[in-house]
Formats: sequence, structure tokens, C-alpha cells
Amino acid sequence: MYWKVRRETLAEETAAERVDGRFVLHRHCDADGAHLDLRLEQDGYLLGWRIEGVSFEKEPWATEKAPHPPAWLERDGDAVREDAGVYAWIERGADRRELILRGGKGTCSVRFERECTLGPACVKAVRDALRLCGANPAEAGALIADGATARQRAIQRLCGLGRELDGPAFDSDAWKRLLKGLSLEEIQSHLRAFEVRFDQKYPPMPVSRAETLAEDSAEDVRAVAAFAIARE
Repeated sequence: MYWKVRRETLAEETAAERVDGRFVLHRHCDADGAHLDLRLEQDGYLLGWRIEGVSFEKEPWATEKAPHPPAWLERDGDAVREDAGVYAWIERGADRRELILRGGKGTCSVRFERECTLGPACVKAVRDALRLCGANPAEAGALIADGATARQRAIQRLCGLGRELDGPAFDSDAWKRLLKGLSLEEIQSHLRAFEVRFDQKYPPMPVSRAETLAEDSAEDVRAVAAFAIARE
């Protein structure tokens, strides 16, 4: 489960009077990279989130942490203690959770909102596509965006050609519905058929043309003589 995190600094007088337990915020780096660990005291254990990155800027992603021993409230191990204090729940729903932290660095609210996750079949399809392309998993986002852009541009070009060739008889909406379920290769196959029709209706102009010489032009007569000399 993934969560989008938003943090907002609060004035001291806005802090909740109720206290639900203690918290600690650690900065840590492991094999998966630098992150923040927010740990919340429960009944004899700690729950919390692993927050990607080392700050709350740009609304980072977070995942829920497994239960940890309460000793982490007092010790840091190989992590760096960023803040510690007490917290109070403001909202604790299934898809949205918010709490107030009162620590040594001030008071803030932290809101977690559930984000839709990819199902196993979707993850497998992305992984298989990356392997087929020989791409790094870190490139997955950029490759998906590039593919979506390529599809959009191919469909736009096809519809533009269709309107030019068939006029009002061309149904753009119908074609978009048809193309939506096709692969990029299949879309491009339809596009090539439209391009052939367009070239037949409007034959491409040659890159260059032979120049004609007017015999009544003195300059052209001299050019003809020059070509004759060159041929000899």
C-alpha cells in the first residue's frame, strides 16, 4: 500500500491538546536508498511509515512499516534522529490519515492519503516489457510516458489525414474508439494506409527538377554552347 504524504507547519496554539503517544522521526539509508522512518507508539509496539527521500517536500511517497519494538523511541542505531516528541490523531480512516506531531523542532500536521497500487498482473506486464526492451526498471516511467505520447501523436496524425481525405464522412470519434484498444504497431499500420492514400491523392513533389532552356535567350544560348564544349 502506498501513501502520498503532505506536511504542514502549525502554530503552537493550533496543536491538539490530546496525546495519543510518543513518536520519533529517523533519517536512514539502506539498500533501497535514503528515507525517513516515522515511528508511532502504540500499545507496546511502534507502527509508522517509511517515507521516500530525506524531506517532506514535493509530497513524497510512503509505505507502512511493520511493527517495531518500542526501544526505537530511545535508541537510533545507524539512523539519525531528526525529531521526537508526542503525537495526536486527527483522522484515522482507511484511505486518509492525519496526525499532529509536537516535537523538538516545532509542531506540524502530517497527512497520509492512500494511492492506488498496481496489481500483480500489471506489475508482471511492466516487468516483462522492461526485460523485452532490455531497459532499466528505473526507466519504466519515462518509457511509459514516451509510449503514450507516441500513441497520441499517431492517432492525431491519422485523424488529420482522414479528415483531409474523407471530409465530413470521416468519423474521428469512431476511429479514436477503435484505435484505443490497439497496440502502437497496429495504430501505425492503419496510419501507413492513410499515408499511402494521401500520397496517391497528393503526389509528393520531386526534390529537384531539370531546368529548361529558352532558345530565344542570349544567356541560355551561351549556356547551350558551354554544355556543348563540355561534352567535347
